[in-house]
Amino acid sequence: MDFSFTPEQEAFRQVVKDFVKRETSKELDREIDATGRFPAELSAKMAEAGLFGVPFPELYGGSGGGVLEFVILCEELAYGSEAASAVFLLPVFFAGEMLLLNGSDDQKQRWIPEIVAGRLRGCFALTEPDAGSDAANVQTFAEEKDDHFVLNGSKIFISGADVADFMMVVTRTDRHPPKKYMGMSIFMVDRNLPGVTVNTIPKLGGRAISLCEIAFEDVRVPKEMLMGGYPAGLGQGWGHMWASLDIERVMVAILYVATAQKAFDEALAHAKTRVQFGQTIGRFQAVQHQLADMRIELDAARLLAYRAAWLKSQGLPCSLEGASAKVFATEMAVRVTTAAMQVFGGQGYTMENDVQRYVREALLGPVGMGTNHVQRTIIAKLMDLM
Repeated sequence: MDFSFTPEQEAFRQVVKDFVKRETSKELDREIDATGRFPAELSAKMAEAGLFGVPFPELYGGSGGGVLEFVILCEELAYGSEAASAVFLLPVFFAGEMLLLNGSDDQKQRWIPEIVAGRLRGCFALTEPDAGSDAANVQTFAEEKDDHFVLNGSKIFISGADVADFMMVVTRTDRHPPKKYMGMSIFMVDRNLPGVTVNTIPKLGGRAISLCEIAFEDVRVPKEMLMGGYPAGLGQGWGHMWASLDIERVMVAILYVATAQKAFDEALAHAKTRVQFGQTIGRFQAVQHQLADMRIELDAARLLAYRAAWLKSQGLPCSLEGASAKVFATEMAVRVTTAAMQVFGGQGYTMENDVQRYVREALLGPVGMGTNHVQRTIIAKLMDLM
């Protein structure tokens, strides 16, 4: 049993740390949180550093990194800079992973190099007013006509649609399939096509990436933009979604480990310097035990996430482990960030203190990217309880 990273992985981790230190700052994260501005200026810098290309094969201009390199990169970016993490995730995960796992050869060759070069961002548009956890209840419909499809419908709670170049839109292409999850397809929709309307929805945290609602009114999408190519990709949307779920859960887990780690590190430093009653507050057993519990939970969550990532990297089943990591890490992040606020006392509740931002970030984890209620149902199913 080996819990160490290779020298190459450790060197890569340091490269990411150096990039964050050189190109980002806490002041940038605070400004982004206050304004809700997407920090697009980081795109060219990340492309130049080769970070966008890490998870992609050299065939498409990437560096051929594996799952573990992807997770290391996600962790270090999320820990070092919320702005940099947002700029990375929109093109690489929301667009790139979908293309890499499900795109046709032509689609991969055309679009992945654009992502690697920092010239293309994407978003994933699944959720609708009546289709969230019930993903098979999508009502947005794409009707085939001549050399294109005509899309009509709406999406809600879609991350980054306002700054995406393309939206990976889950649609129904068969109104009466034999089974509910059949007859679904995914289209790569240009955000600037006539008939596409995007509006932002104010949200509590994670403001570097906006939350959006989208309306599609008679939007003409060329057939070649069907994920997987036409006609091979027609009706394959359900399988395309499932293909990315394992890595999605691992990614979410490690992002929230990073958020909690930031909160813990700052609370620990505060406990070592804040003096009350003639001694640092870290000398008080109540604070010591609180910080000890935070450290234990962080270690457990990180191990769960990297174990799932290792299984994925070996081509082994990891759906149960990924769902478990997602549940534990996101709920841990809520507990740890809230505890960090307690260590800071009244300071932690002020907007000048970063810990309040970490709490707001953490609250999304249990409900975003597949709610933890659904994850527990998946775990139960994988244990043959259903």
